[in-house]
Amino acid sequence: MVSNRGRTIVFIDNSNIFGGQQAAGWRLDWEKLIDYLRRGGDIWQVHFFASVDEKAPEGQMGFYRYLKEVLNWEVHLYPLGYKRTRCGHCGQLSEVRVEKGVDVALATRMLILGINRAYDTAILVSGDGDYKETVWLLKNTRGLRVEIVAWRRSLSAELAEESSSKVVYLDDLRDVIEKKDVRDPVQEGGALLAPD
Repeated sequence: MVSNRGRTIVFIDNSNIFGGQQAAGWRLDWEKLIDYLRRGGDIWQVHFFASVDEKAPEGQMGFYRYLKEVLNWEVHLYPLGYKRTRCGHCGQLSEVRVEKGVDVALATRMLILGINRAYDTAILVSGDGDYKETVWLLKNTRGLRVEIVAWRRSLSAELAEESSSKVVYLDDLRDVIEKKDVRDPVQEGGALLAPD
């Protein structure tokens, strides 16, 4: 991380990070992560993007309210969609929940705020390669910095190459950012999703 980032905004793709937590076998504490990122300088805003089922448990909605009302984060929620899939073994059709619109919404918000010079540095908390073009455009047409924070196994190589500084791997921060009082993951803002 760079210590002179200027005005900084964090953009979090919850689904990407939640999926990485499941694979890693431990949960991260969002407050601890932001505290860690503040070591590199003040953070002006945090934008948290997530998908939510229309029948989301109260605990999950309470988590989103906590982010918004207590931590003063900008929380952007989008309804889950459904996708029909066919089993490769038996041929049976089924519907699975999928995240819809979060990637586009995050990239759009990042671009609009960047074009309007709302930040000097964006910290993108996601490893999704779909953000590569957005990051490239912000760096090469607006002269902005974009730092990447992601899980190793879910980080797109192309996105990693666009990071303005060394990529911060969540895997390496377990001692600093692990959530010690783990509860039901759905109540922490996660949902089990199929890839789009």
